[in-house]
Amino acid sequence: MTYTPQSKSALNFIAGGGEMGARIRAYDWQSSPIGEPETWAQPLKTSLRLLLSSGHPMFIWWGEHLIQFYNDAYASTLGPERHPSALGQEGQDCWAEIWPEIAPQMEQILTGKGHTWHENQRLFITRNGVREEMYWTYSYSPIDDPNSANGIGGILVVCNETTEQVLAEQAMKTAEARWRSLFDQAPSFMCIVQGPEHRFEYANLNYFKLLGKQDFLGEKVIDVVPEVDAQGFIALLDKVFESGESHHGIEMPLIVGNGAPTYIDFIYQPIMNASGHVSGILVEGNNVTERVLANRSLQEQDKLKDEFLAMLAHELRNPLAPIRNVSEILINMEQRDPKLKNIGDILARQVRHMTHLMDDLLDVSRISQNLINLQLEPTDFSDIVSLTIESLQSALDAKHHTLELVVTPEALYVNGDSTRLVQSLSNVLNNAIKYTPDGGHITLECVADTDTVQVIISDNGCGICPSMQGKVFELFAQVQQTLDRSQGGLGIGLNIVQRLVQMHGGTISVSSQGLGHGSCFTITLPRISAPKNTAVEAAFALNTAKRVLIVDDNKDSADTLSELLEIQGHTVTTVYNAHDALSDIENIEPDVVLLDIGLPDMNGYEVAQQILAKKLTPLLVALTGYGQAEDVRKAKEVGFNYHFTKPVNFSELNQIFAQK
Repeated sequence: MTYTPQSKSALNFIAGGGEMGARIRAYDWQSSPIGEPETWAQPLKTSLRLLLSSGHPMFIWWGEHLIQFYNDAYASTLGPERHPSALGQEGQDCWAEIWPEIAPQMEQILTGKGHTWHENQRLFITRNGVREEMYWTYSYSPIDDPNSANGIGGILVVCNETTEQVLAEQAMKTAEARWRSLFDQAPSFMCIVQGPEHRFEYANLNYFKLLGKQDFLGEKVIDVVPEVDAQGFIALLDKVFESGESHHGIEMPLIVGNGAPTYIDFIYQPIMNASGHVSGILVEGNNVTERVLANRSLQEQDKLKDEFLAMLAHELRNPLAPIRNVSEILINMEQRDPKLKNIGDILARQVRHMTHLMDDLLDVSRISQNLINLQLEPTDFSDIVSLTIESLQSALDAKHHTLELVVTPEALYVNGDSTRLVQSLSNVLNNAIKYTPDGGHITLECVADTDTVQVIISDNGCGICPSMQGKVFELFAQVQQTLDRSQGGLGIGLNIVQRLVQMHGGTISVSSQGLGHGSCFTITLPRISAPKNTAVEAAFALNTAKRVLIVDDNKDSADTLSELLEIQGHTVTTVYNAHDALSDIENIEPDVVLLDIGLPDMNGYEVAQQILAKKLTPLLVALTGYGQAEDVRKAKEVGFNYHFTKPVNFSELNQIFAQK
């Protein structure tokens, strides 16, 4: 039989209601257990009128079979698995997957025991093809009907899905617990104080230990440790809170109670709220008392040592001077007695030996005063440039700068300490990176004439005002509005560069058109002739040709090394990442692998382990810019045969080639 909808007036109680109202009116209720709409009980009609008139998610279970009705707001939560099929469906058929959870709740209603309330009830429901963990806040309310069992004709459900809210709160609690755990495990002391009164909001275990107190959260700093006010710490907190600028303290004495001073390194870091105002202060630092006391002891010992060495030098030089004079006299008496010259030579050699020993003792004093001894040797300046760029590539990438490299094709040699030259060039280039806004342009140019080599680093960054250009190389100089402390630094970097360059017989200068017009630094060094490679070439000639695999993401470094080895008769394959190295190595079957450590896709230690896992046995040589003792130890630990820092000493490299 075909169902024919009733007249509009007869169905006023299901008028309107959007999509679900239309679906309810069009549904074939005649074939349903509850029959045609005009026969429905008045409580159901009234409840349906309420449901279709509400914008809040609602649905109804009605009758013995719990036939379902729901509105548009609820339809949007169902997913294609249940909408629109849930309309007119029996409740147990629709919600079989959660029936064990909700059936007891419904039983309470249907047996006349009153309504139920469920806040953030967890239910696992399939929606959009995925069984989801959902959360709902809802109430089950009875729909009274005197003609039904227990006087209850159905159940009205008013609900709201709270899944996003609950999961967000859970994630926040998890994150907070993890944060607090990390806070407590931090090796430094940490706390957070809030508001202008500096009330403790949180403190980690090391902070409680620092103060020697517990259970002071919520209290004012000045009430917990009133003695720190006279020590200036409260005034510093006030200054940071009012200015919004952080404060660093180094080896500051802190006296709590009547105890001895505790020395601390710390930072007061302002915490900004959503409106950009300071809401509190993060306090973080370290107890450096042992370091301070140890340094004081060392300083005292150094002072005594220096005094002793100065006295020793004085006392030794006095008798050595006449002995040296006697040796010269004896040497010049050769015509009278040839044996005297031999005695004089012996004395002279011993004097020189003792003088050398004395100078070595004095060098200990110089080193303790941080005096630098350069290891000068003929150095290809292109190697210095390559190492510098390699060390700062990540900083360039992070700020999306373009680096234009302009280098003359001829070899440019200087007599230099490569480590110190890289340090100098890196310092200047790093300043250009830091003080140039994101996406800037930096040029590094190497030029030369007969006598000098120049490296010119220019940028389109913030520039330097004319009044400061003559001061940037002074110790602790800070250029306001440009080279300011917001970018980090203590104002000593350029002073160190100037001293190192001068120790190499060179100069450094700066020029700028002013703020906003970029800066240009020029380092000039004496040029020397290229060293002869006869010894190296002869040593290479003694070796049998090898199959060599070079793995280095610095293309210039890898390619130039490849060319040099090929000149010596070796067969060389060059790759610039770990993936290519590992995919080709079994075909290449290299005798020697020269492997960089700082590769972009996988570090060299992991590459070496995978090579060895393939049961290959090439000579593994770490060729890297990482040269600390820990780096050498780790290289040997993973299976490297040798560890060399760049630029490599080719005679040493050639010696290990002969072993394979």
